[in-house]
Amino acid sequence: MNVKRWAQTLKEEYPKGLLGEREALVSLLVGKGLSHAEAVEVARALEAQGYAHFLPGERPRWFFSSRSLDLKALMRALDEEYRAFVGEGDEEEEALAFLAARLEGDRDTAREVLEALQLAGYVENLYSPELARNRLFFRFPEALRPF
Repeated sequence: MNVKRWAQTLKEEYPKGLLGEREALVSLLVGKGLSHAEAVEVARALEAQGYAHFLPGERPRWFFSSRSLDLKALMRALDEEYRAFVGEGDEEEEALAFLAARLEGDRDTAREVLEALQLAGYVENLYSPELARNRLFFRFPEALRPF
């Protein structure tokens, strides 16, 4: 099983993520010719190695990253540190700068993460009275809170 190859294929085929609940990934892999047991194994490996990330909530989806990453650590940083971060540029550029700084300068992956969080409904563009301008605010469902 080549997890990185599976991750690349899924990222290319589903750049906006795979809609559906947790079992959607296994069902997709079964549809690609794997047995149910193999599909479960590949799905677990993708998630364990940081290439597949399930985002629950109102618009549940799987997000596939082009590189292995610890999405929960990034979300923890957004939840705990982002409020104090003041970047330059518009609100999206500010969020990208924050994420890229935590991804060793990898802006492409930062953009992937930001788009996935936006599509899952975890990002809201609101006015910040403290900064006297708009800012992206991140909200995560309770299922992801126990980091």
